[in-house]
Amino acid sequence: MDVARGTGGAEIVRPLDEITMLDIYRAVDCVENGELFHFHENPNRNCPVGRNNHTVLDGKLDRAQRAMENEMDRITMAELISETKSLIRDQT
Repeated sequence: MDVARGTGGAEIVRPLDEITMLDIYRAVDCVENGELFHFHENPNRNCPVGRNNHTVLDGKLDRAQRAMENEMDRITMAELISETKSLIRDQT
C-alpha cells in the first residue's frame, strides 16, 4: 500500500491475492517491538510467581504468536473480500 500524507489518500500497489492479513497486521504496527504478548518488564524478584513468569511463559507465548502469524499469512485480502461480497450477496 502506498499512503500519501494529507489529502493524498491510500492506494493498493500489490494484487489482493498477494496481500495477507499478516502483511496488514505488521503494517499497522499494533504491537510493541513485534511482541504481541508484552508484559511485566520488572517482576519482583522476591515474589515466587513474579520471578518465574517469564521463564514459564515467554517461550509458550512466542509459539502462540508464531502460530497466529502463520495462520494470518495464509489468509489473503482477496479471500476476505470475496467472502464478504458473498455474504452481502446472500443477505440481499
